[in-house]
Amino acid sequence: MHCFWWDKSVELELGETGKYRDVKSTREAVECLLLRWPQRDWRALAAAKRTCLQALEGKVKTEKARRAFIKAAEEAHILIRSQ
Repeated sequence: MHCFWWDKSVELELGETGKYRDVKSTREAVECLLLRWPQRDWRALAAAKRTCLQALEGKVKTEKARRAFIKAAEEAHILIRSQ
């Protein structure tokens, strides 16, 4: 079974200021997008959810899901410490 790990993790500030989360896989990204995202109605967020779920189904590459996740974070003005 495919693990959906990313070649490079994305470390971003979610929740409290100064608290970072290191997202290492498409599964972790989906959890963040669905349960921890500060804004719920942005276009890039919807696209990232869709792309990540497609990656979990094996329909798109995990790198595409990672890029969509980063774009959603940028749109939501979430601080990204490493990408």
